[in-house]
Amino acid sequence: MGIDTAHERKIDKDTIITRNLKLEKRNRGQKSPNKIEEDREPDWSYSTFPKEVAAHVTQFKRNMSECLKEVQANDKRPIKRLSPKMESPVHAECLIACVLKRNGVIINGKINKDNLISLVGKFYSKDIKLMKKLDKNLDRCIESSVRYQNECELASHLNDCTNDLMISNKHKLTVNY
Repeated sequence: MGIDTAHERKIDKDTIITRNLKLEKRNRGQKSPNKIEEDREPDWSYSTFPKEVAAHVTQFKRNMSECLKEVQANDKRPIKRLSPKMESPVHAECLIACVLKRNGVIINGKINKDNLISLVGKFYSKDIKLMKKLDKNLDRCIESSVRYQNECELASHLNDCTNDLMISNKHKLTVNY
């Protein structure tokens, strides 16, 4: 019983031990393609969206910009810190409420399920599995959200619940023992 050893190999921070217990050197000379992607500035132009959703994205961006101005002007509550590094410029839950109202999802404090499905469908219509799951489970989100009298809280809860439904569809993790 024993392990083959490499006595004359220098082991340092660039040494990689593979699954087969072989020693390899990490190549630190050239950046990996993923690292180059990380260093690049993000593209905020919305030009990367497919043509079939570009008009919806532009309209959504316009609504978001107008709502941001509206919420900043109207909401004078102290802003809660969302991140340890940055202050949020706006109350996110009221921004969500404004956008949902502009899209007809929230009307007079009531949630319009068809308009919510239509809004999500503008961006995810090709994902039939997701849209069916959303249609099937959205009532649960609506029922749990209507308890909130404040439209900002209602919108925030509805948004969180809807996003949870959508995320659980995209990222299922199965662990086999």
